[in-house]
Amino acid sequence: MHTATIFDIKRFAVHDGPGIRTTVFFKGCPLHCWWCHNPESQGREPVTVDIEWMVDGRSIPARRTYGEKMETTTLMQLILRDRHYYEESGGGVTFSGGEPMMQADALLELLQECRKAGLHTTVDTCGYAEQGHFKRILDFTDLFLYDLKHMDPELHRKYTGAGNGLIFANADYLLEEGARVIFRIPVIPGINTSDEEISRMIFFLEERSDRCREVHLLPFHRIAGNKYFRLQLTNQLPDVQEPGKKMMEELKNRFEKTGLEVLIGG
Repeated sequence: MHTATIFDIKRFAVHDGPGIRTTVFFKGCPLHCWWCHNPESQGREPVTVDIEWMVDGRSIPARRTYGEKMETTTLMQLILRDRHYYEESGGGVTFSGGEPMMQADALLELLQECRKAGLHTTVDTCGYAEQGHFKRILDFTDLFLYDLKHMDPELHRKYTGAGNGLIFANADYLLEEGARVIFRIPVIPGINTSDEEISRMIFFLEERSDRCREVHLLPFHRIAGNKYFRLQLTNQLPDVQEPGKKMMEELKNRFEKTGLEVLIGG
């Protein structure tokens, strides 16, 4: 039995894989993306911060803790509560983050227990992890939601804190092993939306279209601003606007012209 550090559990999720799901968010991530909408997930350990509650127009100081250590047996009990909804909707369990591969032992144990229970399993990953970790979980994972953030290695390092070579290598390993992979692209205006960058992404996907034809475009949103303030972290993109519907549809059409199956959102 292992212990995992979790910062959220979302029941009845519908954007993290097929059907109705429970999404378990692991705390800790090896990347520090400028556009991260869960900055509280980046550090591995729980963190407590000062916040303010507004009650009847009055500001009341309080404290909030992001993150909780939980045994895998407790997590499985929570996951199995909604088994009926998974079965009726073709859903299951998604392990997300942060980056779940940073807690590989706990992730593997949970995936194995989900397999024993007959649950569909999804791992939502940035791909930046030892390939051996992917090898361990491969037989117990039905679907990988795999981030594709930036094709330029130097710009990827600038905006995420790490290069993209390992990420591409792990993606190809999963595809070569026959894993089901859906690539997900966060759409960040001015960061990865240039014509050249989109062309590189399309080329990457076209080269692998015999093994993976589905891609999700995830529009950037600004809802995390208060989180950066509470955590005393620098918001690297305070002025970037959310992509409009027109921009998302134009990108969708551009990807679809190559024969890819494209979904806006999860």
